[in-house]
Amino acid sequence: MKLMFIRNRNVLNTKWLVEYINTLQESRPDYEISVVCDTYKKVGSGCEFNHKVKLLNLSGKDKNPLRDLYHKIRCKVTPAWFRYKKLIKKEKPDIIICYFPTDLFNVTMFQKHNIPIIMMLHGTPDTVLGKYRDCKLGDLYQHIRKEFYPLRKLHQCGFKQVSVYQTLLKSFIPMVPSEFNPQKIVSIPNMVKQLTAEQYADLSTEKKKIIYIARIERDGKRQHRLVEAFGKIAKDFPEWVVEFWGLHKYPKYEEEIYNIARNNKIQDRVFIRGYSNNVLEVYQSADIHAFPSRYEGFGLAIVDGQAAGLPTIGFIDAPAVNELIIDGHNGFLADGVDEFAEKLAELMRNQKLRIKFGRNAIEDAKKYSPQNIAKMWTKLIDETVKESKHA
Repeated sequence: MKLMFIRNRNVLNTKWLVEYINTLQESRPDYEISVVCDTYKKVGSGCEFNHKVKLLNLSGKDKNPLRDLYHKIRCKVTPAWFRYKKLIKKEKPDIIICYFPTDLFNVTMFQKHNIPIIMMLHGTPDTVLGKYRDCKLGDLYQHIRKEFYPLRKLHQCGFKQVSVYQTLLKSFIPMVPSEFNPQKIVSIPNMVKQLTAEQYADLSTEKKKIIYIARIERDGKRQHRLVEAFGKIAKDFPEWVVEFWGLHKYPKYEEEIYNIARNNKIQDRVFIRGYSNNVLEVYQSADIHAFPSRYEGFGLAIVDGQAAGLPTIGFIDAPAVNELIIDGHNGFLADGVDEFAEKLAELMRNQKLRIKFGRNAIEDAKKYSPQNIAKMWTKLIDETVKESKHA
């Protein structure tokens, strides 16, 4: 079976994507997998595909100067869908999997083929599909957020060619709008690397440290809410600290975080550490993973922390977060900052409870093992191809 996976750029920068493709290939050696991108710039670095996986860059740099110049110009002045159209006609894949809506448009725009398409939704359906939806007359804010009307209508035609939508959580299934022709929607979560007992966080030794692993960002990740909650209880736990780990992107927001810490007189106990190349070491250094995010597409950092044996605390109204954290089992869910502070304090003062939640978290994370998720994907791929042949 010939499987064509589409992601337009930054392919080798996305560790999860490479691990997903490699696990799929290892699970099904009979698959002929090609990963296709279309960028004159680098396709990424740091990860490598299985030797059987074919990586195709339709506009990559070339050692031949004339061909290289041609690729550089062509990438800027001609539409990507034209190059994908030629490739699909040549390769004749049995199925296509698209990473982003842009990838879907590249394999459907002005094209007529009966190849089944699986559309991944890496986030809540509204986040991924929102700007392509129609909106009510008079809703100015919604109109501003949407695409230009003719382009939106053109893109909606692409969604009508989708055979299956894949969501990361079951609760996202009813969120896929009816105008996107959701004939079939399947929930398959992300793969999460499983750890050995030696790699688990040792909660029997207190580090008195709370961590949060996420990019430093106000609207979605909301690090300030953790600082606000910690500020309410910090005087009762003078040896505890909070560390934020993630990409630096918004200096003004980081200053806001530090200002909140100063106002609560905990400026020497709140730290923004930045990006880490050894995330497992960060998990192992902590007692609690606090996760004040407003929403998640899946919450990979949560499950990575659970796989390492950390208890987690989040907000009860945060999509994905409120599914991965089972209140009173592998962590706590809080309704508002005050309750977040109360439950955080309960975890901080109760080491036995942290250990119990951490053990439960390890067991819960096992269902996301690469082997289990690969089985779900191969089943979906095989069924989709079979159904298309009998359609």
